[in-house]
This record gives sequence, C-alpha cells and structure tokens, in this order.
Amino acid sequence: MNRRTPELALLTGLLLAAPVGAFALWATSDLSRSLLTGVGLLYPFAVYAVHHDDDPTAVLPPRAVAAAGTLVGGLVVADAVATAALGSGVATLRGVFFGLLVAAPAWAYAVGYAPRRSLPNGRALLLAGVVAGAALLVAGLFLETPFGAAAALVLWIAGALAARSAGFAASADARLGAVAAGVVLGVAILFAALLVGSVSSAAVLSAVALALAPAVYYGVTVETASFE
Repeated sequence: MNRRTPELALLTGLLLAAPVGAFALWATSDLSRSLLTGVGLLYPFAVYAVHHDDDPTAVLPPRAVAAAGTLVGGLVVADAVATAALGSGVATLRGVFFGLLVAAPAWAYAVGYAPRRSLPNGRALLLAGVVAGAALLVAGLFLETPFGAAAALVLWIAGALAARSAGFAASADARLGAVAAGVVLGVAILFAALLVGSVSSAAVLSAVALALAPAVYYGVTVETASFE
C-alpha cells in the first residue's frame, strides 16, 4: 500500500464533504443537516486514514481534532435550538444528541491518541460522563422525548471509553455490577411507567439506554481486560 494513502483518503473525504455540505446549505438553508451531511461523508475517510496511518497525530493533532469536533457539534446544537419548531427543551435535547454524534468521535480520537500524561483523570472523566448522561436522561423523561436517552447513551459510552483510555481500569466485578445495575434500573423505569399508565418512547428508550450502555462497555473491554 502506498505510504501516502491515509493522507490521500483524508484529503478525499475533505474534498467530498466540503462541497456537498456547502451545496446542501445553499439548497436547503438548513445548517444542522448540512453539517451532519458533511461530517457523515468525512468521518469514514477519517477513520480509514487514522486506522492505516502509523502516526495520524502528525496530520491530525488530537487537540485540534477535539476542538473542531466540539465546534461543529456546538453549531449543530445551537442551530437546532434556534430553528426548531418544537419546544425549546425538546429542541435542545435533539440538538445535543446530534451534536454528540458529531463531537464524540473527535473526542474519542483525541483521548486515544493524546499523550496519557496530558489527559484528565480517568475516574473524573467517567464520573462526569455518568452525571451528565443521567441529567440528559432525566430531562428526556421529564419532557417526554427519546432524544434525552439517546444523547445519554452516546455520552455514557463515550465517557466510559474515554476514561479507560485515560488510564481508568474498572475491575471485572465492577463492570458486571454496572451491567446488572443498568438492567435493574431499566426495568424499574418501565415498571414505573406501567404503573402511571404512560409507557412513552422516552421511557422505553431510557430503559434501553440504561441497560445497553454498561453492557456495551463490558463487551468492548472484557477481552482486553482479561490480559491486564
């Protein structure tokens, strides 16, 4: 394989995403969808470039990638809030979900490739992700929108994996306990929704998110953890 292939793949993604995103913005005047379209076209090429490059940080500095992902994700959130016909709370959660879909891969790259000594404390990252995700989930239940739970699921998984990259290693018992706790909490939410006679999509997705997030984390880490 040619040594320049990863860089060419990234350049191809940029040359494809920029004009398509710009055309979508011109044709629809919808900033969020245009950004999401551009990012959706760019990320597969970026993943290929990172995977096949021996040192992707030479072309993609981790801090710059994290800043760019945060900026674009923030624009998606701001545009969703400013232009949505839904209530402001629902629009905010919808924007946060799509913003996290944009920003989380950039954060994952930054945490995975930045020097470990420059990263925040792994336990603090995990705690921040858990608390912020719980707030999003509760907000989604209160506003009866599934976007809160969807955003929480993205944030929980991203936060847990970022914490692991930063050096936090949960024990096997702790990971299994988290899986069990997620299932119990998910069932409790569904049971409570049945009791009040309001089994909404927000309640169902909240239960799924609570059960799925620790299960995904356990599944991703169980093989590597066995070698620790």
